Amino acid sequence: MRSRSTCGAVAAAVVGLVGLLAAGCGESAPTGPRPIKIGALVPVSALALDYYVAGFEAAARDINGRGGVRGRPVEVEICDDRNDPNEAQACARQLVSDGVIATAASISVFSMVEGPILDEAGIPQVGNEAINPEDSNLPTAFPLDGGIVTQMAGGIVGIKRRGLHTMFVVTLDTPPGRTIVQLAGQLVRPAEIGMAGAAYVPAAASDLTSYVQAAMQSRADVVFPALPPYLTLPFLMASRHAGARYLIMVPYGEFTPRDIAMMGGRDAITENDIEFTALPPLSATDRFPAVAEFASDMDAELAAGDAGAAAELRTGGTLQAWLTVQIIAREASELTTIDAPSLLRALRTRPTVDTMGLTPPWAPSRTGPPGFPRATNLFGYLVSQWSGVEVLTDPTPFSPFQVLRLSG
Repeated sequence: MRSRSTCGAVAAAVVGLVGLLAAGCGESAPTGPRPIKIGALVPVSALALDYYVAGFEAAARDINGRGGVRGRPVEVEICDDRNDPNEAQACARQLVSDGVIATAASISVFSMVEGPILDEAGIPQVGNEAINPEDSNLPTAFPLDGGIVTQMAGGIVGIKRRGLHTMFVVTLDTPPGRTIVQLAGQLVRPAEIGMAGAAYVPAAASDLTSYVQAAMQSRADVVFPALPPYLTLPFLMASRHAGARYLIMVPYGEFTPRDIAMMGGRDAITENDIEFTALPPLSATDRFPAVAEFASDMDAELAAGDAGAAAELRTGGTLQAWLTVQIIAREASELTTIDAPSLLRALRTRPTVDTMGLTPPWAPSRTGPPGFPRATNLFGYLVSQWSGVEVLTDPTPFSPFQVLRLSG
């Protein structure tokens, strides 16, 4: 990861003088092929996402260990927007200025600020997490999944397959939270699942007992905590403490193995839960060689001293960070000129893009459903926690929209 700092004028002058003296003594500037820069917008410090950073770095280490891209090293420039809109804007502009050929697996609540800046500069946003409308609407956005709507739809298919009948939603007391409840109500109908109700949690809530009680009193078979991470874990732990018996539905990748252990491991309320994911779980190394390759690269990153690469911290997000860098590097290797315009043109015109066998053939050039037209991979896998480990329950990927016969 490339780091940046701001220096004062005096320091800059000193550095410049040292450079002149070095030149006078016959020192030469560093030589070698120019690096290929890939950017990422990740609130590392605000959300403790060091395991995302490790995924980026593990991919770059692997690619560069094999000679880079046509002899040029790959450099991942991660800008930490600190969950701050001003920092987010500055980060996006910095990546444009630094000449990144794409961004990889960005995850930011301020993508509505960052995305348009990158879009205006013609920089592809590959594998970005679909949090805001811009993530699946902008012409330069290429998410690997359909975001929260697809995750909900996939989970509802999982509820149907289990023979369960009712769902309760716990979400933030915000306009987006209420939209999630409305969408959930639309998605359960074709599955013939009953909506048992919803609870709205203030963003600053510290005691979640009353919301757990509301979920228990609904007698729902399944509860979907559509909450940010800082509230999801407390809600689940409070549910276990209260003796709740409902099953949990969450998108895969919400928890690290350390989180699951903290919640009780095989005794956690997430045991036998319902999860939907665009990429296979990390335990599926026997079925997916690329997952095994990811694990090997992460082990190498850990051995190199990156504590964020530890096995107990890895999630589906780490895999997506690693995979997206690999995708960009593979696409770049086939370009005559390796730059953002050429990569964008390739993503818009190639019939399919190589995802190393982790998804069905991905065609980012086509148009997705109304409402999120850049979401072109709507397929995914059902996953569940068994004995405290997230495992694949069905190796066949499916589109929940096709199963539910939804077209828009």
